[in-house]
Amino acid sequence: MWLSPALFLMLISILTSVCLVVSSPSLFISWVGLELNTLAFMPFLLSKKSKLASEASIKYFLTQTLASILILVGGLGLSIKLGAAPFHSWVLSVAEASGWLSIFTLLTIQKVNPLLILWMFCPLSMEFFYGVVLSSLVVGGLTGLTQTSIRSMLTFSSINHVGWLMTAISFGLGVGVYYFLIYLATLLCSIIIFHMFNVSHVNQLSLLNFKPSNQLLMFFALLSLGGLPPFLGFLPKWMVLQLTISYSMLLVAGVMVSMSLLVLFFYLRLMFSSFIMGGLSFTTFIKAPLPLPIFFILLFAMSGGGLALAYFL
Repeated sequence: MWLSPALFLMLISILTSVCLVVSSPSLFISWVGLELNTLAFMPFLLSKKSKLASEASIKYFLTQTLASILILVGGLGLSIKLGAAPFHSWVLSVAEASGWLSIFTLLTIQKVNPLLILWMFCPLSMEFFYGVVLSSLVVGGLTGLTQTSIRSMLTFSSINHVGWLMTAISFGLGVGVYYFLIYLATLLCSIIIFHMFNVSHVNQLSLLNFKPSNQLLMFFALLSLGGLPPFLGFLPKWMVLQLTISYSMLLVAGVMVSMSLLVLFFYLRLMFSSFIMGGLSFTTFIKAPLPLPIFFILLFAMSGGGLALAYFL
C-alpha cells in the first residue's frame, strides 16, 4: 500500500504548500510554503522503517534548513532545494534510502515550490544561472554512467532534468510547466513498474519475469525520459532547445544535446538488461498480446513526440 491515511494527509499538506506558493503575494509567504512543504515530506522519508531512512530524513531536514536560510541570500538556497549541481550530494543519499513513492515525490513535487519562487522572486545573475545549469547537465549525464543502482540512475537523470527545467522556466512559466508535467508523467510510469517488482539494481532486471506489457511500458517510459524521438519526452526538450538556440545560448544548447545522449545511453543499458538478458523475444508478444489500456498508453507515448516533430518541422 503506497498511502496510509497519515501519508495521505501529508500529501494534501504538500499540495497545499504548492497552492500557497503559487498564490503568494510576497517572498515571505512563499518561504512559509517552502517550510510547510519540507515538514510535510518528512513522514514520507520515515515511512520506510530502517536506519538508512532515519539517516536520510536527518540529512534532508538539515539540508533544507540550511537552504531556507540561504534563500535570504538569493538563488543559492533555491539551487540547494532543487538538488541542482554542485549542491546535489544530499539528493543521492536521501533517494538511496527512500521508498519509491518518496523518490517520486522528491524528484518531482518537491521541485515545484523552489522553481516557482525562482521564477517569481529570485531572478539569477547570468553567471550563476549558466554555472548551475551547465553543472547540473554535466553531472547528471556523466555521473549517471557509473551507476548500477536504479535509484541512483533516476536521481542523476533528475539532476540533468533540473538543468533543463531551470532553462525552460527562464523562458516563461508555461514552458517550465509543460516540461515538468511531461517529465512527471514519464517518470511515474517507470517508478510504478520498479515498485511493483521491487527492483533496485540493474542486475536484477535480467532475473525477473516481466510481462511483455510491463516490459514494453517501461521501455517506452525510460526512452521518453531520455528524450529519444519520437517518444513523448522528446517534445519538451525539442521546444527548450529551439528557444535556447533562438536566444543565442549556443554553449548551453550544445551541452544539453551531448549530455542527453549520455542519459539516453544509461537508459539503454537498463533496456539491454531487461530485454536481452531477460530473454524477451518477438514470439512472446504474439503469445501474450498487450491489454487495450496499455496499448493506448504506448501509442500516446510514441505519437506525442512524432506529432510534435512534424509540427515544428
